[in-house]
Amino acid sequence: DFAELRSLSAATGEPLDTVLQAFKSAGVHSVTLQEETVGGLNEEKRISFAPLGTMQTRLLAASSGDNTLFAAPSELPRVLSHVERKTRFGATASGETAIIVNAPWQYLRGVGIGLDPQDVAQVRGAGLGIVGRVGNFNGVSGDSLAWTLGELKRIGVSMVIFSGDEVLGYKGYIAPKTGDNAPAGSTVETLRSLKMLYGSVEFGKQKGDVELTKAAPDRVVRVHTITGGEMLTATVPDAVQRFSLAARERNMRLLFVRLFLDEPDPLVFNTQYIGKIVKALERGNLTAGAAHGYDALGVGFLPRLLIGLGIGAAFVLLADAVTRFLGGGLPPVWGALCFLTAIALIALAASPSPFGVKLAALAAALIFPSLGLLYHDLLHNEIWHKAGGRFAFACAVTAFGIVCVVGLLAGQAFLVKADAFVGIKATLAVPVLLVALVYALDLRARDDRTFREAWRSTANRLIALSRQPVLFWQIVAGAFALALVFVILSRSGNEGVGVSGVELKVRALLDRFLYARPRFKDLFGHAAMVFALLLYGRTGRRDWALPLFILGVFGQVSLLNTFCHLHTPLAVSLWRAALGIALGGAFGTIAFALVNRFVLRRLSVGAIEGHRSR
Repeated sequence: DFAELRSLSAATGEPLDTVLQAFKSAGVHSVTLQEETVGGLNEEKRISFAPLGTMQTRLLAASSGDNTLFAAPSELPRVLSHVERKTRFGATASGETAIIVNAPWQYLRGVGIGLDPQDVAQVRGAGLGIVGRVGNFNGVSGDSLAWTLGELKRIGVSMVIFSGDEVLGYKGYIAPKTGDNAPAGSTVETLRSLKMLYGSVEFGKQKGDVELTKAAPDRVVRVHTITGGEMLTATVPDAVQRFSLAARERNMRLLFVRLFLDEPDPLVFNTQYIGKIVKALERGNLTAGAAHGYDALGVGFLPRLLIGLGIGAAFVLLADAVTRFLGGGLPPVWGALCFLTAIALIALAASPSPFGVKLAALAAALIFPSLGLLYHDLLHNEIWHKAGGRFAFACAVTAFGIVCVVGLLAGQAFLVKADAFVGIKATLAVPVLLVALVYALDLRARDDRTFREAWRSTANRLIALSRQPVLFWQIVAGAFALALVFVILSRSGNEGVGVSGVELKVRALLDRFLYARPRFKDLFGHAAMVFALLLYGRTGRRDWALPLFILGVFGQVSLLNTFCHLHTPLAVSLWRAALGIALGGAFGTIAFALVNRFVLRRLSVGAIEGHRSR
């Protein structure tokens, strides 16, 4: 921020040119310049004002009292042009040293007048780029916003971050409108015609930001910054890691760095701080330089059709794995309904509707993790040394779902988070619920029974169970299970249940040493799945393994969920997923080895074998 650099120059006594060169050498590429206002010029004594009645104001380049020159006469033409183009007040020049505006001072003082030409020249002279900061204004129109951005482009600004709580053009002029009475000109059209980029600040919550990013994803560069309030408690290591993670894991392409101005030697301290950020980016295979947007990216009809065929086939396999309808386990009408559903999924994936494609991606995220765990009864084969193969099979089927989701949603809008995957919570809850019902209630067709027979058997067991008394330990166990599921679901996106300070420290440590840390749901889920498969293979006790197995379903859904965040670079998601599988599998194996050594071997062999015989 140029104002911070100017403050740093004043605090150290170093010329501003020297400060700019020092930061350029440290790795800074651009400097933000904030639009000045009429009131700001008055506060800096570069102009003065004199009321003319209640509805007019005279702006002066020299004091009317002692004729002391506050600014060169050339300052006023800039003010006049902006007042004329941005407002409906009406203004006229009165000689070379005055302007008369048909508005009272309280309305006039907030009018923006562009970037200071001297500041622009100083930054350009240092060989640095400029990120312009202009705000929205009352009475904005297509012509006035086009002129405002055009003035920035004229002085060499190609990137803009809008200041205030509204983007330029809000409301009514952000995106092009159609119809006879639609207003002409828009922010989107102007950005494209001028080949300018818009910096969308992460967590900024500006009004109009969502509309602008959705309408012009080709003009968007995502921005990460640490706010002034956060800087009060920030430390250099934490700030460096935060910027590094933002760029590496969330595709932030513009890092807006605020400075530590209260240090004893702020120039040296902050240039070293910048250098540490640059080195952290380089360790993540990123390069500091001019930020740019994404080239056109999309998936054509034929690839989407093929992906749809895959999703439809997976649905048929999933339905058959539970009901065996392909072998006549259900009435023909139910089989026809399954095939019609598969055809509908194919049509959604191949459709030109973005919402239809997103629904197909959601279906893939629900179907494939479920298919990997239900295609075979993984708690039926009691050969424990095959547990690794069964776990690998489930991960491989989930990987097909990952390919479908990423393939369908690869596009500019998702890369800049102008659009997002729909149904994140559903992808976590639905497969877990489906797998839990099938395994816990034994609700599947087998060689010795049809699905209708399995359904009747399950219904009879539930009726008999409803007549039994509920024990206190069962209430506690059920409440604990529900609470655990609630915590896992609410933690998706770090919403609902907050992240503890200890966990934040563990995350920071893992990020520092593992490049990209695995998700905790992956670690615990994969560990639980491997442990459950090994435990069942060792003991044959389905009732022992089932709770851990159901908990392990979260590992598969979290594995796919990792790739639903399309703004995260694919290489980072692949590394994170592979690390989660490897570490989770290792933890589950180690935990089982310990339990087997110190618990299972001490149990009555007869009891276990007796259970097997039953």
